[in-house]
Amino acid sequence: MNNKTIFIFILTILTSLPTFSQTSENPDSVCVSSNVYYKIPSPTANSTYTWGIYNNEGTITFGAGTDSIRVEWNDTAGIDSLWVFETSLENCKGDTAKMTVVRVALPTAEFDNSALCNGETLQINFTGYAPWQVEYTHNGNTVTETEITQNPYSIGTTAGTYILLQTSDKHCSNSSPSGTVNAVIEEPLQQLQIIHE
Repeated sequence: MNNKTIFIFILTILTSLPTFSQTSENPDSVCVSSNVYYKIPSPTANSTYTWGIYNNEGTITFGAGTDSIRVEWNDTAGIDSLWVFETSLENCKGDTAKMTVVRVALPTAEFDNSALCNGETLQINFTGYAPWQVEYTHNGNTVTETEITQNPYSIGTTAGTYILLQTSDKHCSNSSPSGTVNAVIEEPLQQLQIIHE
């Protein structure tokens, strides 16, 4: 293959690639395993819209060919791109628009220790992005803490049984916190005395 043939081959590939116009300056953030709707803000009557996902990290479950779709994103964190182009009633094709989509992992919460002595402080360790919210029970009473920015976060020294129920962060909510979900702060021991027998 001579140089001229190689040049024509490369030029043919480059001119066949689609052009992209960015539809949003900021990437879209979604939670893993979420179902998200996307739409064309000002669709053209009688046009069809062809959608796709570059890395196939999601599935279009509703609306293919229309100006609004629903995507079920995969359960792994990562980055993908959603694209769409328009075909008019006269079969004219428009430019391809692209949106970067960041799949964010669900936040987790866990107690730093499952058994503490009386007077020790129980703390919760988070993953994800502040601010966090956490819901737990203390001796059967539900407690909700919001706008948490410290990590780890101290929830106190009061004796009793603590059970984590759910947590959320800036982006996502998780109703099944990982790690140890049950912690106990022991009651104080009795005050000892020594007597002479």
